[in-house]
Amino acid sequence: MTSFPKPPPRKLQKARKAREDAKRAKAFREQVWTNGHGYCAQCHTWLDRPGDNGPLAVGHVHHLRGRNVAPEDRYNVDAAVLLCSVCHHGVHSGKLTLP
Repeated sequence: MTSFPKPPPRKLQKARKAREDAKRAKAFREQVWTNGHGYCAQCHTWLDRPGDNGPLAVGHVHHLRGRNVAPEDRYNVDAAVLLCSVCHHGVHSGKLTLP
């Protein structure tokens, strides 16, 4: 009778995947900020990063197509833009459309 090695616990696999996803998401956000040069893609306002608590508007990384619609674009830098809080809210409420 052959014995097979016990697979790693599911909890450890999920934790490893969560760490990898967090690392990819951080790199993705950093690249979108770099590509956006710190400006809103719609109104061209200079932006602060979330948590900076500066006097400027806070920037948000926005996926051009929703992550539920296009999960393959989740970490695609070309499918995301940097927006200020006002423009980001306007896009999600339907009052503003991106070019």
